[in-house]
Amino acid sequence: MDYVDRNRASFDKMASEPGLKWRHRELTMQFISSFQMLLSGNQILDLGCGVGHDALRLKRYDLQVQGLDISEVMLEQAKLKVRGVEFIQGDFRQIPVGDGLYDGVWANASLIYLTQEDLHKALLEANRVMKQGGVFFSSFRIGKGEQVTDNIFNQLYEEKEIENVLVDHGFSIFERIVTGDKEEPYISFFAIKQ
Repeated sequence: MDYVDRNRASFDKMASEPGLKWRHRELTMQFISSFQMLLSGNQILDLGCGVGHDALRLKRYDLQVQGLDISEVMLEQAKLKVRGVEFIQGDFRQIPVGDGLYDGVWANASLIYLTQEDLHKALLEANRVMKQGGVFFSSFRIGKGEQVTDNIFNQLYEEKEIENVLVDHGFSIFERIVTGDKEEPYISFFAIKQ
């Protein structure tokens, strides 16, 4: 079983745990209004939508949201909780939609579950599915190396390292914000597809 299959199995199991708290939810509340104000349109891909928490909040900002996740179990939960949002099963490394569809991509602490090599594939895909000038929000854990937490692979990045990766994949960063605490710091980016 490769790391993606192991992550999917762990996410499937977590989806049915009552009262599960996602660590990235505070990022959603902090950044979603800024994301919405930067958009030139309202077509959004929630990349790594999980059980639909962020998709629901994005929808409340009058955005047309499509959620993508690798976990079918999480998507079933999302479909039950969030009406008016299309949820599709898929892999970040090969997003199953056409080119240039979205005014924005919201990747809230979701790309951390990919290896460095696979992150490159996912960023190429995120760029491909966005319209020119689209807004890309992404957040990453700050640190070095890899971790496995709750049987889920996590890749950590130093600030300059992830900035360079985003720029190398066609994104122009215009804001970066460090959040979280010393034990689990995050860096979040607002960027534009060049």
